[in-house]
Amino acid sequence: MPAKDKINLLPKEQFETSNLGKLVQWAVDIGRWIVVLTEFVVICAFLSRFYFDTKLANLFDEVKQKQAIVNSASSFEENFRTVQDKIKIIKGMLAEERKPSATIAEISQFLPLDTFLTSINLDSEKLSLSGYCLSERSLNVFLSQLVSKSSLKEVSLNSVSSSKDDSPGITFNIDAQTIK
Repeated sequence: MPAKDKINLLPKEQFETSNLGKLVQWAVDIGRWIVVLTEFVVICAFLSRFYFDTKLANLFDEVKQKQAIVNSASSFEENFRTVQDKIKIIKGMLAEERKPSATIAEISQFLPLDTFLTSINLDSEKLSLSGYCLSERSLNVFLSQLVSKSSLKEVSLNSVSSSKDDSPGITFNIDAQTIK
């Protein structure tokens, strides 16, 4: 190439060695590093997006699975709580309830040998006894023992009659109020 075609854009004086030239050179170098670091941060943020998207998708899947588990167990929990409430109610009722077997056992201890009960009705507040005995003395002993019993009050002999047809002895009906 001929020498005429050569173009030299560099200043003819020593610009690079001057203070202004050094400052410009330093600013260009720092600018390059800032651009490179900025591009690096942007590339890292772009690549980390894939990682965080995957992690977020996994978390959504876990939440959906756990919601399904909770939803499937909710009917069991509801049934369980209903049964627990019923158990509480029954326990309360059983705690308040008088045991008829204990009352009947006590009454049977008072029965003389020749006194027989044909029916026993025991409500929460009332006791009714029907039966027959072979002697008046047995009926008197039975009635006096019922009156002395502490869990009964207002013991009354409602009816006394001599035997009808073939049943021997005296038939009776006794009512009493029970004490809770």
